[in-house]
Amino acid sequence: MVASSRRRRPRAQSAPETVRPNEPEAIFVVGVSRSGTTLLRTVLETSERIAIAPENHFVGHLVRGYGAREQFRRLGDLAEDGTISRVVEFVYSGEMQRRSRLREISPFWRWLIREITPADVEQRLLAAERTERGVWAALLRIYADFHGRPVMGEITPAHLAFVDTLLQWFPGAKVVHIVRDPRAVYVSDSRRRRDRPTPPYSWLMRVPLAFQAVMLVQTVLAWSGAARRHWRLLRGHSGSYSMIRFEDLVGRPDEVLPALFDFLGVALPATVTDVKVVSRGFNLGEAGFDAGAADRWREHIHPFAARFLRLVLGRSMRRLGYLD
Repeated sequence: MVASSRRRRPRAQSAPETVRPNEPEAIFVVGVSRSGTTLLRTVLETSERIAIAPENHFVGHLVRGYGAREQFRRLGDLAEDGTISRVVEFVYSGEMQRRSRLREISPFWRWLIREITPADVEQRLLAAERTERGVWAALLRIYADFHGRPVMGEITPAHLAFVDTLLQWFPGAKVVHIVRDPRAVYVSDSRRRRDRPTPPYSWLMRVPLAFQAVMLVQTVLAWSGAARRHWRLLRGHSGSYSMIRFEDLVGRPDEVLPALFDFLGVALPATVTDVKVVSRGFNLGEAGFDAGAADRWREHIHPFAARFLRLVLGRSMRRLGYLD
């Protein structure tokens, strides 16, 4: 185990009450990266009933083999107590970060290391159902209990590819898929990569045309895949799955949010439209619902990129209301 000299952290608190009959077992927020998942998480957490854990990539990752459960499998059978000890050691010792290579570990694991002691985590995992589903549920429960909220949940955009697994593991859960205009996704993601360059994007930026080409292809693949999944999930999980558009959320929150919370089975918070969200985009530092974010990409996109995305994704964009 991790050395006992590690500084003690606050123990996880107990939730003040259990989930009510009409509330979901869990809430999962998914979608293409840069589509507004962070905004949606902030909105949901205006409810004192909901705790949405940060991104953790437990069920899966965009890169095969990088999902936390895939990494934990290499440590042994979760039914064995020794494996649970190795899982905790893997997270707290820094080995999980070392194996992450080119990127920092997902925010949830950083939160866990900062706020909860290894002993507390190990105790909770030993008492949990000794399966991948049980371990993940225990981790999400730790986060929700720490914040004193009964309805647990999490936000990992890449879990869009694993919605079937999410709903198999948590039959009483609700999944919310947030979609954004692919042209806005392209502009936002390109800006993020330029502002915080990490390999391989930092290498590609040495050749601007190569960088633009990769970002365009990446956007096309992610967005077209998300659109296909949406229609399939809507048919197969209509009572547990819902999609909202980023543009509608920021432009018409008074209409969108009551319907969203009704779908979730959670009472609409009185202050939900007063949510203060610090923009990570072109209006950095401003707060609140930024209706202008819906169309600001038009001021920054290269004409070729706009034409390319419209040409390749036109059919799917039209079905989702993104061609004017």
